[in-house]
Amino acid sequence: MKNNNLSETEWSIMKICWEKGEATARTVYDESLKEKKREYQTVKTMLDRLVNKGYLRRKRFGPLWVYNPTVSRAKTLANAIDNFINIVLDNTLTPLFTHFIKKEKLSTEEIEALEKLIRKSKKGELISSTK
Repeated sequence: MKNNNLSETEWSIMKICWEKGEATARTVYDESLKEKKREYQTVKTMLDRLVNKGYLRRKRFGPLWVYNPTVSRAKTLANAIDNFINIVLDNTLTPLFTHFIKKEKLSTEEIEALEKLIRKSKKGELISSTK
């Protein structure tokens, strides 16, 4: 990927592409209208930008262009989180966890999952993705 940063609109378009797996610009456009009114040409431009950024590939199918993701949603999300931690949080997670604990009521399952991750991290079983 040339540029890891996705705009809000690009995230919206990518979510549709990940869900569909393979779609024409018209299909993506029609799906995007469920969220927000956009012009067809705007969606087409966003798809072309995502191709240029390396998130999508396109192939000609008769008169149509068919788009499909080149990067998984999980990898894209991990990159976005890593970038946020790196740029905004100066590579420290404490402010993030503090925010979620104060703002959100964590379920017992979520707390247990976090405790499990902390135990694994202390044992050296987890490898940091930001290193």
